[in-house]
Amino acid sequence: MFFDAYGTLIHFPADPSPFDYMADAVRRAGVDAPRARLDAALHAEMRYFKAHFASVRTAEDFRRLKLDDARVYVDELGDTGSVRLDVAHMADELHEAFATRVLPDALPAIDLVQAAGARAGVLSNYSYLLPLVLDGLELADRLDPIVFSAAVGAEKPDRRIFETAAAAVDAELEDCVLIGDDLENDVAGARNCGMPVVWIARDGATAPAGVATARDLADAARMALAPGWRTLSLTERGCPGRDA
Repeated sequence: MFFDAYGTLIHFPADPSPFDYMADAVRRAGVDAPRARLDAALHAEMRYFKAHFASVRTAEDFRRLKLDDARVYVDELGDTGSVRLDVAHMADELHEAFATRVLPDALPAIDLVQAAGARAGVLSNYSYLLPLVLDGLELADRLDPIVFSAAVGAEKPDRRIFETAAAAVDAELEDCVLIGDDLENDVAGARNCGMPVVWIARDGATAPAGVATARDLADAARMALAPGWRTLSLTERGCPGRDA
């Protein structure tokens, strides 16, 4: 069983927002700066990170990027009066502002899958940061394989990444299940190549016709472990499937 990563197992914090967090972090460091300057500095940091994160391959690469990122933030913030902001400290604050969180229903769902004797892996559109992020969240040892687009060279909904995931567990596409939150990348991508899929819609959104839907990740896992799982979201697309 494969889980999508961002939005399914993990997510960035929503409260406080990174902008609110960093405004408070700078104030805690003793700097009184206008909110417009603080937000502009964070926008500059985000642009820098977006332009450079794809080059990260190792934990050391990630450490260097975080320090370079913090230098961009501090430089963009400009004059801070008598207070000199420490780059290493600001790197820690920026990391915390954007720290990825494990969604509350993720661990119960992984536990259900593994207790049933099935493998729980990841199938995600993500950079080479994904293994580092999952390791930092103590999820890497619990998920195998970890298949992500940067390493594959193709992104969902491209069939190639689904085929790579199935090959990684020595299985056919129809022998795997994907649980994901994106209707195009996860659901349409899986259906188009014959992989059963469950859409996780925690916000109660209405599912398109024929899409197997769960409101909680543990419920999604139960659906994928139940008899008839091979037909999940496939029967409405002319894919007859077969009973488990």
